[in-house]
Amino acid sequence: MMSLDPAGPLPRGTAVLEASAGTGKTYAIAAIAARYLAEGLVPADRLTVISFSRIASAELRTRVRDRLRSTADVLKRHLAGTLADTPDPTDALLIDAPADEVHQRMARLNRAISGLDAATIMTIHQFCQAMLEELGVLAEQDPQATLVEDLTPLLDQVVDDLYLARYARTGAEPPFGLDAARALARAAVERAEAPLVPRRLLGARAERLEFAAAARTEIERRKRRLGLYSFDDQLTRLRDSLRGASGQVGLERLRRRCQVVLVDEFQDTDPVQWEILRTAFHTHVPLVLIGDPKQSIYAFRGADVDAYTDAVAVADQKYSLDRNHRSDAPVVAAVNALFHNAVLGDGIGVPPVTASHGGSRLRLPDGSAWTAPLRLRCLAPEQPVSARDARTEIVADVVAEVVGLLTCGAQVIEKGEPRALRASDVAILVSTNKRGRAITDALTGAGVPVSFSGADSIFATHAATDWLALLQALEQPRRAAVRAAILTDFVGADLTGLATATDEQLTGWAGLLQGWGRVLANHGVAALFAAVQADGRAGTPGLAERVLRRPRGERDLTDYRHLAEILHSRYSDGVRGQALVAWLAEEIARAAATSDRVRRLETDREAVQIMTVHKAKGLQFPVVLLPEAADLWVPDDDGDRAIAFHADGTRVLDLGGSSAPGREARWNATAREEAEDRLRSLYVATTRAQSQLTMWWARTKGTTAASPLHRLLFRRRDHLEAPEAAYPLDEPPGEGHPRNLEWLAAAGIRVEDCRPAMSSHLPRPDAPAPELRAEPFTRAIDAVWRRTSYSGLTEAVHARTPVGLTAEGVVDDEPDGEDVASTPAAQGPDGTPSPMADLPGGTAFGSLVHHVLENLDWYAPTTSDEPALAGRLLAETTAAALRWPVAGVTPDALCEAMLPSLLTPLGPLTGGLPLAAIPTADRLSELTFEFALGHAGSRTTLGDVAALLERWLPADDPLADYPRELAHPVLGSQVLRGFLTGSIDSVLRVPGPDGPRFVVVDYKTNRLGPAELTLGHYDRSAMVAEMVRTHYPLQAILYAVALHRFLASRLDGYNPERHLGGVGYLFVRGMGGRDATPGPDATTTGVFDWFPPGGLVAELSTLLADRRVP
Repeated sequence: MMSLDPAGPLPRGTAVLEASAGTGKTYAIAAIAARYLAEGLVPADRLTVISFSRIASAELRTRVRDRLRSTADVLKRHLAGTLADTPDPTDALLIDAPADEVHQRMARLNRAISGLDAATIMTIHQFCQAMLEELGVLAEQDPQATLVEDLTPLLDQVVDDLYLARYARTGAEPPFGLDAARALARAAVERAEAPLVPRRLLGARAERLEFAAAARTEIERRKRRLGLYSFDDQLTRLRDSLRGASGQVGLERLRRRCQVVLVDEFQDTDPVQWEILRTAFHTHVPLVLIGDPKQSIYAFRGADVDAYTDAVAVADQKYSLDRNHRSDAPVVAAVNALFHNAVLGDGIGVPPVTASHGGSRLRLPDGSAWTAPLRLRCLAPEQPVSARDARTEIVADVVAEVVGLLTCGAQVIEKGEPRALRASDVAILVSTNKRGRAITDALTGAGVPVSFSGADSIFATHAATDWLALLQALEQPRRAAVRAAILTDFVGADLTGLATATDEQLTGWAGLLQGWGRVLANHGVAALFAAVQADGRAGTPGLAERVLRRPRGERDLTDYRHLAEILHSRYSDGVRGQALVAWLAEEIARAAATSDRVRRLETDREAVQIMTVHKAKGLQFPVVLLPEAADLWVPDDDGDRAIAFHADGTRVLDLGGSSAPGREARWNATAREEAEDRLRSLYVATTRAQSQLTMWWARTKGTTAASPLHRLLFRRRDHLEAPEAAYPLDEPPGEGHPRNLEWLAAAGIRVEDCRPAMSSHLPRPDAPAPELRAEPFTRAIDAVWRRTSYSGLTEAVHARTPVGLTAEGVVDDEPDGEDVASTPAAQGPDGTPSPMADLPGGTAFGSLVHHVLENLDWYAPTTSDEPALAGRLLAETTAAALRWPVAGVTPDALCEAMLPSLLTPLGPLTGGLPLAAIPTADRLSELTFEFALGHAGSRTTLGDVAALLERWLPADDPLADYPRELAHPVLGSQVLRGFLTGSIDSVLRVPGPDGPRFVVVDYKTNRLGPAELTLGHYDRSAMVAEMVRTHYPLQAILYAVALHRFLASRLDGYNPERHLGGVGYLFVRGMGGRDATPGPDATTTGVFDWFPPGGLVAELSTLLADRRVP
C-alpha cells in the first residue's frame, strides 16, 4: 500500500485510501475534490461525495467549499505575483503550469464554488433516495411514500398480530413468550439481509425461525400497503432497481450523474451499500473509497468491515495516509507500540504512523513538557479483586486524576501559545452508560463541572416518569394519580409535605392541576409546559428554580424540556388524551434510544466531557482517560440470544437458541468477531488523545482477561507477521502484572500504582458564588414577524381562505371549491371544448394535476414520441389516482385531458416549444424556497412593493393596473418581516439569444367559464382578469425573486436581465394541444406569459431584504 502523494496522479479507476486515525482524512478528500474540479475532470454538478452521517456530510461540504476558495485564492495570487507563502503540495501542483492553464483552473474552481450546491455531497441514505427519485419509474419509486425513522411501533403490531394468529386458538402452550417473539422479530428485521440459521430444526426451535421469517415478510407487506419505507429500504430498493430488467438504463443514468465518486468513512459500509457502489461505479468512473478498517466499530448498526476488505481486494490502486496530525509524537509512539503487530480483524493490521507534532503540547506549570504521554494506572492488590470493588476504586482514582489535572496549573499549547488546561480539554471515554453515569455523579460530588453525552433514552429518566404521572392525573384525576402528580417536580411537594398537608393546601394543589388540565385540553402540551414554568404560587419556587437548586439540576431541566417537545409533537400528530398517556407509558417501558429520543446535552459551558467511545469517534481532546480499557464481562450463551457472525463471507443470523445443533461453533465465531470489534474500539479510544492518554488496569476475578487492553498487553510480541490478538475466550492471555512488562517503559508507557486520595474535591473559589435564579422572560414578542407565503399574504382578500398544506408545509395556492372565476369570462372566438370541461374542480383535483406534472417524464420532442408520452402519462395518472383519489376522475380520463397541456406551444416563454420539448435535464420541479423578509425593525410593506411595480411596469404591460389592486389598504398595509416560503411548480431552462434563460412556470386548474367550458374562455383578457382577481401577479413576482436569488448564488456570471426568462401561468383547462391556434392577440389560450424586467426583480429582492436602493 503506497503513501498518498497529494501531487501524484489522480485515481482513474477504483482506489482505496486507508486513513489511520488523525491523518487528515477530510483534508485529503477536500484536496482530491479540488484537483478533480480544477483540472477539468468533472464539473461540480457531477461530483459525488458520500459519507455516513448528516453531520459528516455537512462538514464535508463546508470543507470542500473552503478548500476550493483557498486554492482559487492561491491561484489568483500566483497569477498576480503576490503569492508570498509556500503553498501546500496540492496548490503547488496546480500553479505549476503555464499561465493560461492556471487561469483555466482558477475559472473552473470559481465555477465550482458557485455551483457546489448542485454537487451530490450527502449521506449514503440521502444518496440512495436522491438516485431513486432520479430514476423514477425505472426504480418503481413512489414519490409520495413516507420515510419512517423508527419501525418499532409497526413491528410491534406485526408481532402481536402474528403471535395471536399462530397461537391464540391452538389451546397449547406457545413455544415462546411474546417478549421472545418481539426479540426474534426485531433481530430478523434489523438484519433483514442476513440468512437465518440453522436451517434444519424441528419443533419449538424451528418455530423460532419460522416466526422471524414471517415477521420479515409481513412488515414488508405492510410498509408497501401503508406507503412507508425505512432507511434500510432506501438501500435495498436502489440495489434491487439496479439488478432488475431496467437496471442497465438506471446504471447508465447514475454514471452520467456521478462522474467522480468519493466515499468517506467507507469502513462503516455494509454489503448492500458496497454492492450499489460496485455495480454502479467500479470500472466505470473514478471511485475513491476512503476509510480505516481499524475504526470499524458500528457492527451493531449493521456496518460490516468485510465489505471494506472486499473492496480492497478489487481496488485498482491502494493508498494510505500515515502521518498523524492530531497527536503529539510521544503519544503516537506509545500507541504504535501498544498496537505493534496486533491484528484487529481478518486482514486488519495496525501499521505504524509518524507524527507531525514533535514533543508534547501539554506543559507543566514551569513550562516544561509533560513527561508521560501514556500512563497505565494499576490497582495495587496482587490478588484478584471483585469487579465491583475494582470499579469503585478506579472511579475514585479517576476523580482524583481529574481534580489533579485541573488544579496543578497545567497548560496546553494552542496555535503556538500556552493557555491554562480547561475542564473541556479532558475527555473520559466509557463503553457503557452505567459507568458514564457513575463517573458523572462522582465528579459532580467532587465539584467538577461535567457533561455526560451518553446514549441513554430520554424515556428512561426521572423526568419521563414525572411527565407520565402529571398526564395521568390530568386525564384521570383519581386520588392516587393526583397524589403522584403532587410529588413530581412540576408541583414540588415531598412525601412529608403531602402527608402533613392541610385541606387548604390539598385544595390548592387540586385546583392547580385542574387549571393545567384545561390548558392541556385547549392548547396542547407546549402550552401546558409553559403554564407549569410560569407557576407563580406565593412562596413557592418555580420549576426551573426548584430543579436547578440540586446537583445535576441542569440535566433534569433539560430532560423536562426535551420531553415537552416530544410530547407536543405527538399531540400535534393527533395522539391526545388517554392515547398520549398510553404512548408515553409504552415508551418508558421500552425505553428505546432512537435518534430523536437520546438525551440532549444539559450544558455547553466548560465541563469535563464524558461520552461513549462511539460518540467520541472523529473527536480529539488534549487529555483522554479510559477507565474501562481493562474491564469487560463476557456473558455466557443465555439460550435465546440472537447472534450474528460471518460464514463463508456472508453475515448470518442465528435464532435457534443454545440447544440448536452446532450452536457452540456459531457462538465462538460470534465471540471472536466481537472481540475483534472491542480491539478496534480501543484503537479508536486511544487515538482521540492529543497530548496525554491514561488507562486503568486491575486484576479482577472475571472482567480482565477478556478485555481489549489486557489482550494487547499480554499477547505474544515476537516477530511473527500476524500474531493473533483476539484470543479464544477459554484461553485468556497471561496473568502477569503490567509492571513486569519491560517493553512498556521502552515505549514511553509509564505504569503507576493507583492510590486515590481519601477525598478529592475541586477547590471552591474564594469569592462567594452569586445566588442563582431563573431568568424571567421580559422581551416583547414581535407580533408582526411571521413565516408566511403568497397565500398567507393574500388570504385577507380572498373570498375563501385557501386550505391545505403540502408535504413541505407550503400553503397550497389553489382556491378551494369549483375554481370558478367570480365573473366568468366571456367566451372568445375559439369555441373548442376544453379537454377538462367534464372534470371537477377543487383543491383535491388541483393537487392531483400538480402531482402528475411534478413526477411525469414528459420529454417527447417529436410527434413519433407522443405515443410513448401518452403511455407514461397514463402510468403516472394511474399511480397518482391511487394516492390522490378524486371522485369522478379516472386515470384514463385524466390522461386524455392532460395530454394537450403537454403539447401546447408556450409562445415567447420557450421560443414556441411545448412542455414536451423541454428535456428533463432542463427542468427543475418543485423548487421550494424560504428566505428572510427584512430584519428586526423593518417596515417594508406590500404597499412599497406596489409602488415599485407601478414605477417599473410600462403602460402597455398586461398587468400595469395590478399595482393599484395591491396597494389596497387591506393588502398594502401588511408589514413584510419574518420569512417567506413557497414552492415553484417548475423552473425551465430554455435557449436564449445570449445563452440559457430560466422561466418560472406555475400550473393552474382554475375554471374561468361555465359548465360548457371552451378554450375561448382562456383567451388573454380572461387570463389577465383572473390573474388580477386572484393576486397571482404578487405570487409571480415573489417567485421571480426566489429564482433570482437561487441563480445569483449558483450561476457564474449571472445577470438578471439576461438570465431571467419571464413567468408562465399555465391554465391547463384552456390548453388545446400541439395544433392550438393563437387568438386574435397572437397568444395561445391557456398560456399566460409575463416578462417583468430583470431590474425590477433585482430591486424587489433588495427591497424585501430591506436594503433600500436610493
